Amino acid sequence: MADPGSTTGEFRLPATFAAFRHKNFRLYWFGNIISFVGTWMQNTAKSWLVLSLTNSPFFVGLDSTLSWLAVWFVSLPAGVLSDHMDKRKLMLFTQSGLAVFALLLAILTWTKTINIYFILAISAIAGIFTAVNAPVAQTLIPELVGKKDILNAIALNSSMFNIARMIGPALAGSLLTFTGPAVCFALNSASFLAIIIALFFIRLNTPSAPGSDERFTRRILTGVRFVKNHPDIRILMIMTGVFSSFGICYIPLMPVIARDVLHLDARGYGLMMTALGAGALTGGLTLATLSRTRHRGKILFAGTGLLGALIIIFSFVRLPVVALALLVFIGFCQTSIASLTNTLIQTNSPDHLRGRTMSVFNIFFNGMFPIGSLIAGAIAQAKGAPFALLTGGIAVLLTLTAVSLVHPRLRQL
Repeated sequence: MADPGSTTGEFRLPATFAAFRHKNFRLYWFGNIISFVGTWMQNTAKSWLVLSLTNSPFFVGLDSTLSWLAVWFVSLPAGVLSDHMDKRKLMLFTQSGLAVFALLLAILTWTKTINIYFILAISAIAGIFTAVNAPVAQTLIPELVGKKDILNAIALNSSMFNIARMIGPALAGSLLTFTGPAVCFALNSASFLAIIIALFFIRLNTPSAPGSDERFTRRILTGVRFVKNHPDIRILMIMTGVFSSFGICYIPLMPVIARDVLHLDARGYGLMMTALGAGALTGGLTLATLSRTRHRGKILFAGTGLLGALIIIFSFVRLPVVALALLVFIGFCQTSIASLTNTLIQTNSPDHLRGRTMSVFNIFFNGMFPIGSLIAGAIAQAKGAPFALLTGGIAVLLTLTAVSLVHPRLRQL
């Protein structure tokens, strides 16, 4: 893969921010952070609105499920498109579509015509655009910075995501109290302009993908076959699936935990999401600083084990101040695991298959998340949110133990 050749060359940056030497990455990062603040505002407001309309943890989980369900049907074709089409143009299309759906949510809520079925339908359709966007956005990063700075760029990208996760829910918590969810949805729609403008200004020097006479379905199968035959990537995919199903089951349950377990209002719920984002931001920056480390596999194992233990402890907490402290550490582990796994998969994938490999990753990461959300919502409905958290933490630890026995070599990556 050719280096994008867009480094500034005029000033030195600390190792933590090495990827910011690349102009394209700076444009992408700053455009995305504004957009993701809006996205987190919408996610927070939508979950609270669903709980308010239905008073049902199951529907909260169902909405999260439908938001990501399309990953199962769209990711693999999207991976092929990512390997053979202009990524900028694809992202411009998906981001514009998501802006329209956010605006539709705002209008329906503002006119008081919103109901749970409209929300579920919009989540399902918008999820198609999100599923197409995911592998494209992930495989664009190496083209923005070159191979040398991939882990640093992915970690900084994760930090950006988590800065937004700190700011967005806090803003949403206040706006839900004083203005209602419609304003959150409208601001999210407007925030997409930032990344759309940034994409217009990004210029890439990477060569076009090599031509291929393979049929579309065969191109998909080529990517799946590569993942299946690569033992390290195959195990990383399995770990990702469990992590996404059970290791982050607390995310869709957060409004239920806030209201019914910790007895907090909308602002308290926003504060919980902010604490989670603060920990994730710290984890992302720490990983960016250690981006040249040779102990990625060991850090991945340690972070996964710690996450499982923290979720189990979190399931027994009833004091808000203790919950907030735990969420900081949970967020730290979550972003470290996700960024390291993403990097290990991308760096072990050839350039011409990276989009398709990451499309499989998105099935395990984003595709398993809705299944986990639905399971967590159903368990929370029947046994309570704390029991759902306990189940998730135990599942993470059992999987880590199995991987340690079956594929111990992963620690050496």
